[in-house]
Amino acid sequence: MGAQADAEAGAAGRPSRALSWPVLCWVAVLVLIGIVQVVRAQWLDTVVFFGAALLVVAARWTPPLTARPVPLRVIMVGAALAGLVVGVLPRHGGGMVSAVAAIGIAALALAWPGSPEGPRPWTPGLRRLAWIWSGILVAGCLWELAQFILSRIHPDAPSYALSDLLDPLLDGVPGRILFTAAWLAGGLFLLRRGPRR
Repeated sequence: MGAQADAEAGAAGRPSRALSWPVLCWVAVLVLIGIVQVVRAQWLDTVVFFGAALLVVAARWTPPLTARPVPLRVIMVGAALAGLVVGVLPRHGGGMVSAVAAIGIAALALAWPGSPEGPRPWTPGLRRLAWIWSGILVAGCLWELAQFILSRIHPDAPSYALSDLLDPLLDGVPGRILFTAAWLAGGLFLLRRGPRR
């Protein structure tokens, strides 16, 4: 009995690798979006969303991708250079897709939450931030889903995806610069905020 109690105590002292319900909810959201992309026959988007779901699960069991935190000034210089590249490339071209993919991969490596010690508890501030971003993302997903359903029910009626609504802003150079700056600044904020949990 004593050995069994010691084993249970040791197991209780180790961090759990089980996915919490909020993480499971987000995995479900990503999978559902991936299914919608299958219906839309958007295969690249399908791979992105299903791949993101797999990455969320994998992050629980794998170590960080960077040995030590990257200094803020290095990240800021990289973001500024990335912004210049994205700002001059033509939209929807292969160069733009490659640049955005490279930025995403770099951000993923910097923010990878995996840890040999298991997940760390979140501070109240980071928890509030997560709720805010969750609300924004869920609202965006519901809007996109509603427009997709409307386009299926009434194919002749106009539908307004978020990308369509942003097109007038992004067609001009000033709007593209503003959007790129806001996008990269938001990414910098999340990269700096996340490790402080």
